[in-house]
Amino acid sequence: MTSADTPTIALTLSEPPPLPAAALRNHTPPCPPLGPGARIGMWRIERELGSGGMATVYDAVHTRHGKHAALKLAHGARSRKRVTAEAFLREARTANLIGHAGVAEVFATGTHDGRPYLAMELLSGRSLGACLDDSLPRDEILEILIELCDVLVAAHAAGVTHRDLKLDNVLLLDVPTPDGRRTKLLDWGMARIAGEDDPLRGLVAGTLTYVAPEQLRGDDITPAADVYALAVLAYRLLLGRPPFSSPSDLELLQQHLDAEPPSPRLQWSTIPRELEATLLAMLAKQPRDRPALPHIMAVLRDARAQLGTRKRRARPEAPAGRPGFAWFTTRPRRLAGAAFGLALTVASLLRLLSA
Repeated sequence: MTSADTPTIALTLSEPPPLPAAALRNHTPPCPPLGPGARIGMWRIERELGSGGMATVYDAVHTRHGKHAALKLAHGARSRKRVTAEAFLREARTANLIGHAGVAEVFATGTHDGRPYLAMELLSGRSLGACLDDSLPRDEILEILIELCDVLVAAHAAGVTHRDLKLDNVLLLDVPTPDGRRTKLLDWGMARIAGEDDPLRGLVAGTLTYVAPEQLRGDDITPAADVYALAVLAYRLLLGRPPFSSPSDLELLQQHLDAEPPSPRLQWSTIPRELEATLLAMLAKQPRDRPALPHIMAVLRDARAQLGTRKRRARPEAPAGRPGFAWFTTRPRRLAGAAFGLALTVASLLRLLSA
């Protein structure tokens, strides 16, 4: 199974689109990729790391002090240029505003041929979307979710709502950080910052699979939107599928607005009951009905501890060609019964001989 995150969208609410949402996704034709040796300001391109709907990311080195960075360069946008440029500048400022180890550090910003770019911390790893084929153990998934909660707590305390949390925006590091962290939450360009004008006001900003109902209704965006998206992400990682899915974009949007999410127990029969209840509550249609992140973190930690206890109690399978554990539990009982019967027989014979 591979990542199937639908692209980030930005649809105007004030004018109903004449075409389905799929035809209105922001697919800006990218400029030709830059080859090794190309210069962007004081940075020299080494190689391309990846490309998305909004930008291409390169491994770049500073020509003076030799520092490596991930350089994110916007595609040449003929439309929505203001949103693209604003998103890049906001991403840099937002990362520094949060100041958390789970957010990639941004070193510099600038423009190249009229296109904005960011130079940020170069990280080695894969997105969670690319890790779906690895069948991550559930206790490890719970630890990833706990780390994401930790980042979101810091972001929300700084007045920042990510607004586009999804598998492809979470990087699973190849090597944990010194404090043991395995994840980085990326792409803060669509973030909502409390108390500031929202450049995406009037737009449905997010990703179809993860978008919260209030984002579709055009309501004010609060941190509860991230809680909803985190639940969708948890469904995908823990249960193998999102709570809502449809080949029709419009039907998928309607499910977010009206449909009840399926019980996690349908896919995970032994899921801890409090975790099941919490995941369902995180998908509440009204933001006020969703649990707070500290409570979610506590439930995730408790579920992780329960899984650890189950593993310790699980009986190991016997190696091939050797009697199983059940043999050792039943066979002594059978031997004891035979010995007791033999003792009774001997006692009876002795009584007959002495008579």
